[in-house]
Amino acid sequence: MSTAADIGVVVTTHNYGHYLSACLESVLSQTLLPRRVVVIDDASEDNTADIAATFPKVEYCRVDFRNGNRARNFGFLKASMPLVAFFDADNVMMPRFLEVLCAALQRVPNAAFAYADRIAFANKDPRQGKRQVSGPFDIPRLKAGNYIDLAALIRSDKFPGFDPSVRRYQDWELWLNIALEHGGFGQYVPEPLFYYRIHPHSVSHREDRDKAMWRVRKKYHLGWGAIPLLRHSFKLYQFVRKTKTLLNGQIKIKLV
Repeated sequence: MSTAADIGVVVTTHNYGHYLSACLESVLSQTLLPRRVVVIDDASEDNTADIAATFPKVEYCRVDFRNGNRARNFGFLKASMPLVAFFDADNVMMPRFLEVLCAALQRVPNAAFAYADRIAFANKDPRQGKRQVSGPFDIPRLKAGNYIDLAALIRSDKFPGFDPSVRRYQDWELWLNIALEHGGFGQYVPEPLFYYRIHPHSVSHREDRDKAMWRVRKKYHLGWGAIPLLRHSFKLYQFVRKTKTLLNGQIKIKLV
């Protein structure tokens, strides 16, 4: 029989009813069970509410934010536990996800969060997916770009909240906030602990990548975001970025 810990799991969803059962089953089948599981349904128009109702141990909340980060912040307040995991409804936890990450935080009391690798899959069978390695926590690498998934276990007293203005790369913005603004760091576990679903309706396919990266770099003055002129004009930032990419491509052709 699995034991329970003071962990809250916040599952956010928008029209992911067809994925929700698999997600919640994986959360409720953990070797270390969370004390609270909260589903934050942000304005879904599918059968999400009906699916959630089949899980009596899960608290269901419907909101109309139409903003993933506002939904996560709301879920954090609802979960109200010393440790919290934010999990998207289209992903699936492996059975030891919470147990392993909780143990990592116990071993390193100063760590703000613990994270691991993932298995990315694009078909119906997660076991046919490919492992994606995150790697140890490294601030210079984090400044260059994100490599840590949102699926992590975070100490609630180290959680600064999500920025509602960030619509993509919200995980990157969160880790930068913890590291650069609060001096925190993450503890890496070198093994895959969850399945990450790739599909056409994910946020990564809906939001403009260049603009999303520019907004995060602008906020933390990273890379070209540290240059005032480029920081305040996305079009100029995009022009410079495309020009550099074009020049790099020409140089590679000449070398070949």
